Amino acid sequence: MKRDDTDIDEVLKHDLPRASQEEVDAASAIVLERIRSMRFQPANSGPREAQARQSEAAAKKPMKAEWLLDFHVAILMAVEQLQGQGRPVTITLRVEELLEEPIVWGTAVFLILLMMESSGMVSSSPIDPEKPDALDERYYEITATGRQTLAKALAARERVTDALEGFA
Repeated sequence: MKRDDTDIDEVLKHDLPRASQEEVDAASAIVLERIRSMRFQPANSGPREAQARQSEAAAKKPMKAEWLLDFHVAILMAVEQLQGQGRPVTITLRVEELLEEPIVWGTAVFLILLMMESSGMVSSSPIDPEKPDALDERYYEITATGRQTLAKALAARERVTDALEGFA
């Protein structure tokens, strides 16, 4: 059998979508801001202050609703339903109910909550004011950006469901 010598660059150009220059510039600005915030922190700055600076940079460009998986949507729904009283454990239990799955990994929920907080979809506050840096002991609340993203994600799922009804 003869080996196909197709140039990998040609395959990538043909099959992979390219980001627009605006998307590249926006992503570059976010990465540069994160590097600067990590490298040039004041001496008395803690991890929460660094995370807050990163949240501000990321909040400028929220996640696209179409990119959210059902798991992410369930987490946002759980945070919204718990009305600011959701801790990682209670959010995980609510996600299990919403997805009707007996086992949902709490670690995954916790990491996605941190990612959602850094992108501005949820915010958190310490359960115990004496421990403001304890990331696992926080109440999570959905933000206006999170509500908009959740509404768009649910609307996109509804459009897909409506389009597929004729095939069933």
